Amino acid sequence: MAFKTITIKESAYKALNKFKQPGESFSEVIEREFEQKILTLKDLADWARANSGKKLGLRQRKDSPYRAGK
Repeated sequence: MAFKTITIKESAYKALNKFKQPGESFSEVIEREFEQKILTLKDLADWARANSGKKLGLRQRKDSPYRAGK
């Protein structure tokens, strides 16, 4: 398994961390929440800014721009 190091703003980290469950890696959070639908790191940062302070899963949002087919 290959690994990459990324740099994100603290606000993006905090938003992503809200979705992290005990014992779960950030990679697992990203894969679970986005199901491989993120195209770029900018997409992740945009999503984190838009959802800062919210606790919701993208799989539950049918209107999400990150869902397949959009």
